[in-house]
Amino acid sequence: MATAYVARDRRFAQYVPPGAAELCARCLTPGKRLLARLRPLAWAFERATIPGLCLHFVLRKRWIEHAVRSALARGARYVVVIGAGYDTLAVRLAPEFPGVRFIEVDHPATQAAKRAALTAPRNIRFVAVDLARAPLAAALAGSLGPEPAVFVAEGLLMYLTAAQAAALFVAVHRLQAGGGDFVFTVMEPAPDGAIRFHNATPLERAILALWKEPFRSAVPRSELAALLARHGFALREWADLAAMHPELTLARGELVVHATRTA
Repeated sequence: MATAYVARDRRFAQYVPPGAAELCARCLTPGKRLLARLRPLAWAFERATIPGLCLHFVLRKRWIEHAVRSALARGARYVVVIGAGYDTLAVRLAPEFPGVRFIEVDHPATQAAKRAALTAPRNIRFVAVDLARAPLAAALAGSLGPEPAVFVAEGLLMYLTAAQAAALFVAVHRLQAGGGDFVFTVMEPAPDGAIRFHNATPLERAILALWKEPFRSAVPRSELAALLARHGFALREWADLAAMHPELTLARGELVVHATRTA
């Protein structure tokens, strides 16, 4: 819905990756398609919760796509999207890179809805698994060959504890027998130490408490390199999207990171 909102706004439509809005629209129920057309209501709700969140999502996806394309240009032959949800990255890139195998790992219920809505290219494999019950390494056993692989974890680590996030890094490292990259997002602690979007309003915090989806981990930017080194990765680049685009109102407090396996 965020992608649909931004795509319908003439001020920001240029930031939506080509084809993403159309694919996202197919995943929406009729009721949500109608809501996606009510942009004034959407922007009003956003201002009352996390100003700039929808556009942040879109720019985050553009940055991640650029990082994945960089990995593919350097020889990656697998792209693994963990917790893919309704993200369109693999569906859009697969036809462009027929020699690359794309794998989406997600909860069976979400994945079934997505597969019913979209026609996936032949070089995409869907792995339906509840990662709260089954480890990633077991879910992907035998799926990757000796070639480099790029893993993507967008909007996922903040819902994991520090120990769970560390286990995910270990699993990705072990699965990348042929080397590769890890592209992910991570929250950065707010000035008061809280784990939240830094410009979140009290209403947004109340909604998250009601939904029982608390953010559980965050990493200061100054500690990214050390964190990655502990798990056999080197920091390639990172970005604070709000700082990169001071001309735009964006959600603040989440970093996008591109790391490379070193050992």
